[in-house]
Amino acid sequence: MGIKIGDIDIANQIIDNDFRIGVLEKILEKLLNSNKNLVLPTQMEIEDFREKTATELKAKYPNSGIEYTKKN
Repeated sequence: MGIKIGDIDIANQIIDNDFRIGVLEKILEKLLNSNKNLVLPTQMEIEDFREKTATELKAKYPNSGIEYTKKN
């Protein structure tokens, strides 16, 4: 029995998220390694993806206090 917030079992959700992220990382790595002609995103584009994702999460969970700080 894990901690629940509303209908969300936090421990199970974290494990599920880690699993899904791990699968996505492996798929992405396979795609990148198999397609040498792909144009990879720049660091600026990656930073933009992070900022956009943080903004989307803040909109989804407005009372969560989510903040994103750029890495230098």
